[in-house]
Amino acid sequence: MGFIMEISKTAGLIIGILGVLFGISGLGVYLTRPESIIAYTTLEVLAAIHLIVFFMTHFEVLKDVSHQRSTQMGANAMLMAAIFVAIVSIINFIIAQHEVRFDLSGTEVYTLSPQTITIVKGLKQDVKISGFFQDGGNKIGAAKDLFENYRHQSSKVKYEFIDPDKKPAVAKQYGITEYDTVVIESMGQSSVVKNISEQELTSALIRLGRTTKKQFYFIEGHGEHSIDDADKTGYSHIKEVLEKQGFAVKKLILLSEKKVPADAEVVIMGGPTNPYAPEEQAVIDEYLSRGGKFFALLDPLSKNNIDGFFAKWGVILEKDIVVDPSSGLGPAIPIITPNGYLKHAITDKFNLATFYSLARSVSFDPNLADKFRFDSFLQTGPNSWGTTRIGNGEVSIDPALDKKGPIVIGGLFSPKGEAASKMQLVVIGDSDFAT
Repeated sequence: MGFIMEISKTAGLIIGILGVLFGISGLGVYLTRPESIIAYTTLEVLAAIHLIVFFMTHFEVLKDVSHQRSTQMGANAMLMAAIFVAIVSIINFIIAQHEVRFDLSGTEVYTLSPQTITIVKGLKQDVKISGFFQDGGNKIGAAKDLFENYRHQSSKVKYEFIDPDKKPAVAKQYGITEYDTVVIESMGQSSVVKNISEQELTSALIRLGRTTKKQFYFIEGHGEHSIDDADKTGYSHIKEVLEKQGFAVKKLILLSEKKVPADAEVVIMGGPTNPYAPEEQAVIDEYLSRGGKFFALLDPLSKNNIDGFFAKWGVILEKDIVVDPSSGLGPAIPIITPNGYLKHAITDKFNLATFYSLARSVSFDPNLADKFRFDSFLQTGPNSWGTTRIGNGEVSIDPALDKKGPIVIGGLFSPKGEAASKMQLVVIGDSDFAT
């Protein structure tokens, strides 16, 4: 029995010594290589486990440290306190390096969107956020919560608050003339944000992170939605959103340009209502053939002549209308719920319902399956129908003749093989949803 006790004591001492060594090693890694988070966290976790095991299961070893009755209680108390402090310190250190935050608001108003988190975690350069607020102002609290969410996602983000009244020289340096203004700086560039929101801050980060602006060209001249039109049918809001994210947005008049500019990142055809001339079609054909990226939003019942043009890439634009009698907005306005966003990068993390006024179905020509692939990503619900029985402004459904849902109304067409990463043609059977 005495032999077993000696082994137990020896094992306890070894566990305790290992705990101390793990703790010192973790601290050393943290001080010399602070970026090695996994390494020093693992060492500190091992240290905490060993010391807790030693503390909880080998309490008798502590009593044997002092053999004199007069000093036994004091020595034990000091050793107990030292080990306890070491355990608590290690645990606090681990928590501090891996902060866990909870949003208990119910509506997740303090939670960043997945898109923002991806952008912030991907930061390669330091970002400084300077908030110019009055001390005690009614907006500084919400701004601090928002900035802290960004800082929590990346060590690249730093922020500070500056009272323009107390530091007028700093405010003048940044050109600040209004309270509640934020300046974001990175890589020698800066962006001023006055409407403090996640969307505005993230858009500023995207702009600062771009070394060059990608060019988006919207075709006009055939009744398409115009990027200058601020009415409810216009695309000016799309232009504004793209520009806030660091893109350049321009018009493209095919007859005058006679080609798609070489700097075009994407060309958008937003709901043409009139025909395209043969030379205009040739320009689009040449652009796609050299690996262009094209986004076609094509409504049903339109008088344009573009439907058959895309057939060579496997596109079939049905001459139907997608209806959904169960839609709360009317049968001619089908709704796509999160289940209808098929697994694809374009609709990744979509979680809100969207609706499409007068949409048509989009499908793929199986005869071209050896050359092209079709990835659908927008699909209506099971209660929808694709019908061609349209007359006098009314749409009727005949289950014996019409196509039962789900109905695909949007997808990506791309070539197979080595060229698969080049040409990309996105087709959606509706253009109004974008307004």
